[in-house]
Amino acid sequence: MQIIEFTYPNIEPINEDLTLCLGFFDGMHLGHQLLIKNAKKEGYKVGVFTFDNSPAFVLGKINENLCLTSIADKAEFLSEYNIDYLFLMHFDLETTKITKDEFIDNVLKIINPKVIFCGEDYRFGARGEGNPNYLSLFFPTKVLGIAKKDGIKIASRDIKKLIQTHKITKANELLGRPYRINGLVVEGNHQGKSLDFPTANLKLDYPYVFPDFGVYMGYAEIYGKRYKAIINVGTHPTLLTLFKPIIEVHIIDFDGNIYGKDIFIEFIDYMRSEKKFASVEELKAQLEKDKEKAKNTLK
Repeated sequence: MQIIEFTYPNIEPINEDLTLCLGFFDGMHLGHQLLIKNAKKEGYKVGVFTFDNSPAFVLGKINENLCLTSIADKAEFLSEYNIDYLFLMHFDLETTKITKDEFIDNVLKIINPKVIFCGEDYRFGARGEGNPNYLSLFFPTKVLGIAKKDGIKIASRDIKKLIQTHKITKANELLGRPYRINGLVVEGNHQGKSLDFPTANLKLDYPYVFPDFGVYMGYAEIYGKRYKAIINVGTHPTLLTLFKPIIEVHIIDFDGNIYGKDIFIEFIDYMRSEKKFASVEELKAQLEKDKEKAKNTLK
């Protein structure tokens, strides 16, 4: 897959017969996947057009720039789908002034797709004045309705809310895969090791959506190999309570030094809330129960 990064209006024509998918694609959820699958049926090479920053955040519509997928995550997923081009346009306050006609004339007409795919709620241009009907005046445009699963709308915003309220299994259903984050293993205060329960403390590589406080079962991917894991999100109140929540991972049946390494974490299921135990011994006993449950449940 060729990644084309550019700042408006500095884009070069690619001179390919292309089907172009438009959207921000945060999460690459089932709705996004359906759009891409339909685009591939056109028989042309397929390109995905998106931005490097969340338009909603830049426009002040949301207070935090929290995302389900990083740019690297999107690129990896699109490569797995054998997408040919990823167009990544820089988005900032200046970009918000681009009119719908300037976007069409100086971006889309340069790419010159044979057909465009987008969702019915797709908007573009200053004040969001462009929509799929307007696009169709210039390009053959195929519009997909809002995707649903079991009657539930599949939307990145709603998936974020599910993750933030520990409804991780429902979020995974709408994503079509486990919620995954990427982070650097950094030095902690070694309290897990003092419990004979060492953990890897993560410094996130991207402003991912932080799951609700609690203990989860999932997987850690290290050097391309997946290990069963217990993931704690919170401030571990039984020991030295932290001012800021962290994500720490106990990797089951793994013994190695991974400080300074990037690892991937997948959240599979919520196990229990974070709580302050009456003693360290009670905490250790609960951690052993959590570990056994994760070992016996995860495949």
